Amino acid sequence: MMKLGLMRIVILALSALPFAGAAQADTLPLSKINRKIESHIQRSNTTQNMQCLAFILKDFQERKIRKSDIYVTFDDSNIDGLGVGLAETDENYTCEAGELRPGKGMPTSV
Repeated sequence: MMKLGLMRIVILALSALPFAGAAQADTLPLSKINRKIESHIQRSNTTQNMQCLAFILKDFQERKIRKSDIYVTFDDSNIDGLGVGLAETDENYTCEAGELRPGKGMPTSV
């Protein structure tokens, strides 16, 4: 009887794993990203993706966009890297495999 209960728990836990990854996607304003979150983002991404992110953030800084208007998406199972977008606009990008990719509604030449 005890083995049957433990087996059910293991099966339930394993069946929930695919949903656990999708639930961990986070989108935060750049102004809310602290050192701990920044460290997590760096550890979970390639150097190329981090360089891509730095390129985008430098562009936003030159355009004098406030940090609170810049949103960063990480730990998203649909993105093999990072997503970056501006609040209340269609301007968004992803850094996947070290490549800068425009989001939907963006011109193909960035």
